[in-house]
Amino acid sequence: MSDDRAALVRRLAAPPQPPVDISRFSSTPLFGQPGIYPDGRPMEPATGHRHSDASIEQVMVELVGTVAEPVFGAWTEGLTPVTRLTYGEPASAGRVVGPAATGEARVVNDRYQCEDARLLLPSIVHDLLWSGPGAGHAEETVLHALGGYTHAQLLARDPALATAGTELARRQNSITITLLNSRQPGSPTVTLIAPEGPGTIPGGAPGMQTVDFWSVPFAPRDADGATMSSLVRDLLAAAARVDITRVPETFDDALGHWCSEALAGVLEPAAQLAAMQALGMVS
Repeated sequence: MSDDRAALVRRLAAPPQPPVDISRFSSTPLFGQPGIYPDGRPMEPATGHRHSDASIEQVMVELVGTVAEPVFGAWTEGLTPVTRLTYGEPASAGRVVGPAATGEARVVNDRYQCEDARLLLPSIVHDLLWSGPGAGHAEETVLHALGGYTHAQLLARDPALATAGTELARRQNSITITLLNSRQPGSPTVTLIAPEGPGTIPGGAPGMQTVDFWSVPFAPRDADGATMSSLVRDLLAAAARVDITRVPETFDDALGHWCSEALAGVLEPAAQLAAMQALGMVS
């Protein structure tokens, strides 16, 4: 290992520290969910120019080169559960992307119609892979992790996304900092399960603190056990660079352990550091 790479690895392996600006993350309760740094300034969605539905279609190409590139491929080939997204009112007001309040369509929450469309991508990835209401903990955790990896890679391309200061930027940042801090002590590698993890949101709300990403209560564990779709398995196989036959078939804790090892190489060290710097996790 070169001296430069060794120094980079040491920086990534340092214990998590409180971010330099807590206002890059969620603060005040939103849709019944508390923020991870309650002392940050209140959150407000972006205002100004309202993007057209076409902006959603156009931004999908930004998934190329990220862990979610297979979602873009499936989208363009018409293989995703829905093949068109528009701004609208979701049935659940807190969702960024989800089932519409009326009909069977999936919509992007029009609350975020003025946001940089790239900030929608982690939630679009989640929704296009999602089995729907009733998904269990393992499914929600893996899909949120894939969104977090995607957001980290987008931040490495354009750090300004992290400092936009808008509600959606702060919501996406909050998932990503939690993921990037999910590491075993002294390890530079992001891993979903880290039993001795030092904490995912250093200096944050005690009630939101977890030892690792797998411990975040995204959904009920008693709903686990569902069979994974071929689209999710294809993406995980591509991310892990293995044949699909080596990917688990069920959403359960065993999948979390598999992902912890198989996805260890998703973030190149330089991209991981760039995302952490964008989030203010390191100097």
